[in-house]
Amino acid sequence: MGNEGDTYVIKGIKAGVTDTTVPLRLEADSWYPGKTLEHLIQNSLFIWALKIFQERDPTGKLSFFQIAGIHGYPYQPWDEEDYTAATGGMGYCTHDSLLFPCWHRPYAYASLREVISQVPESKREQWKSAAGTWRFPYWDWAQKKTRPDKADPQKDTLVYDIPLIAKKSQIQVIDYKKADIAYVVTIDNPMYRFNMPGKAQMGSFGINDVRHINAENRLFTVPKTDVSSSSPSAAAHPAGRDSNPRRDQSPHPWYNHNADGVPLAEMVYRLYEPDYMTSFAQFATTRVPKGEKRDPKAYLNLEFLHNNIHNWTGGFGTFMGHMTEVPVAGFDPIFFMHHCNIDRQFAIWQALNENNPNNWFDHLEEPYDDDGTWNISPQTIVTLQTPLAPFHKNRQGDCFVSDDIRNWMSLGYSYPELQPWLDKYKTAGQFDEAKYMEDIRNQLKTLYQTSMSPSVSGWFDDSLKSDIIVNVQYDRFAFDGLPYTIYFFLGEKDTFDTFSGPPHKQPQHVGFVYTFSNPAFGVRAGGGGCKKCLVKSREGTLSRAQIPLTATLVARSRTKTWANAEAGEGPLEGIHALANLEKHEVGKYLEKFLHWRVKSASGADIEIPDEEPFVEVTVHYRGARFDDHESDAEYVPLERATQAKQGGYMYKGSSAGATESLSLPMR
Repeated sequence: MGNEGDTYVIKGIKAGVTDTTVPLRLEADSWYPGKTLEHLIQNSLFIWALKIFQERDPTGKLSFFQIAGIHGYPYQPWDEEDYTAATGGMGYCTHDSLLFPCWHRPYAYASLREVISQVPESKREQWKSAAGTWRFPYWDWAQKKTRPDKADPQKDTLVYDIPLIAKKSQIQVIDYKKADIAYVVTIDNPMYRFNMPGKAQMGSFGINDVRHINAENRLFTVPKTDVSSSSPSAAAHPAGRDSNPRRDQSPHPWYNHNADGVPLAEMVYRLYEPDYMTSFAQFATTRVPKGEKRDPKAYLNLEFLHNNIHNWTGGFGTFMGHMTEVPVAGFDPIFFMHHCNIDRQFAIWQALNENNPNNWFDHLEEPYDDDGTWNISPQTIVTLQTPLAPFHKNRQGDCFVSDDIRNWMSLGYSYPELQPWLDKYKTAGQFDEAKYMEDIRNQLKTLYQTSMSPSVSGWFDDSLKSDIIVNVQYDRFAFDGLPYTIYFFLGEKDTFDTFSGPPHKQPQHVGFVYTFSNPAFGVRAGGGGCKKCLVKSREGTLSRAQIPLTATLVARSRTKTWANAEAGEGPLEGIHALANLEKHEVGKYLEKFLHWRVKSASGADIEIPDEEPFVEVTVHYRGARFDDHESDAEYVPLERATQAKQGGYMYKGSSAGATESLSLPMR
């Protein structure tokens, strides 16, 4: 690993690599619990290595604390000196930037050497062999998991969920000092949460508290300085969710059955449609480039989905967890499995767009500037040679650039969908790219079609001849970086105005947009907020997101109560039937039933002002499926769906009966 004082060179794991193949990163639930001896050994290796990693002195450069802190707090140099900063105090992370997927690729790495060195000599080769084929697992959050049915534990059901390896506070592993599967011990699970060595307070090492706003329109503090562990639950605690690391904590507050109405699998599937996702710039970032024409399809992107998963995993309300908060998200161990999946999605898109001339930085229609990071000066035009600090590729201190990490296989790993060396992709002994591309698409269809809601299992039927999308443009830093969420509903307005539970549990909830923004100001004077976020806050940087409504409208069009559409009869209370999916009927339906609400991360209502709204919602309709490549049908706006609603496209002014809510001060 080198000395702590040396430049740390990221090399990845080269063991197991051949001239034509590389080991695979596997989906976490397919790998744990292990079903082969190799996987059982890898399970234990990983848990022991992560435990040792987390127990390192927090001041050490190669400690879990320091590496997790690269993403946000404590906003200090890692593997660099203060004088190298282009913009001091801005941190390294590249959210809302064209560099988003590239920067996170070298961030996800690990080492198992320390564990193997302590394995008995007689077993060491077996364990080294297992380690050589191991790569960090990913968590495919868009693929539903098989879990016991809550209503009938004897049966299984498919739900969105976190990996099994992260669900329990304790875990069984092979005792590596004996290295025999007959010797199993139970230890605290380092994937469940990170505990500071010696129960030290994070604030002693530069972690600041986090600010939010409550229902009385007042700032309040979520303590992060006096906690000594990361947070795997959303259970409220009077002093902050994690201030007492000894208390019992429930798993991450994943939405499970309540996520069925959110088209998560469909959104991921759309990322890979060549006519839908036409350029690297569209795929990579939420950022709205200056001067770019507004293609209705171009609002969907990888970073938006990434942001939502941080919220889904970390929780919401007054006591949200580490994954919800940009400055401390890296301290939740599930962060790295999440970002391995982001890297996988990036790699799949690259493979499918190998021949797309707009698949990299070379052919951007509009230059993308950056608001600044530790090593990038504000207003710098991002290129394929922009350094991905603080990740160094040699002892001279040169940073990786995007071109260096473009080929993920050169870093020593690939993914199950991406194995071009397999014989099934050969024609007359030669690699057949067309076969490879077709098989990748078939694998994606298999993965994500089964993750669609049961009520729309026929969504891939050729009979479907329409597509309806909600596009959202929003000022991510409208409130000096305080994060907020835009929730969308399809139902009677008063049913969710009076709903007392969390918005995502509303039966009419169909999707949301979480800003995953970072407060520009610290809690205390000198406490250190995000300076990059302060720049974005002042400049009004705009972001984009998209929520497809097609699947949920298909479900409503399949209810049996066409004649009683006004009665609220349907598969769930308050779900209104839709006569058909013709443009006129859809427009009329959405005019009455599509609504949205904005809430702060702590759950306070936020009003969208009539003048200079920080959100603009548009709805578009296409008279063909989104993946119908033969049709020349265009996406056209459904103005009637939004024009009478605050924050809606073509909105003309306040409508009667607006919900009473907070009016937060704009910048």
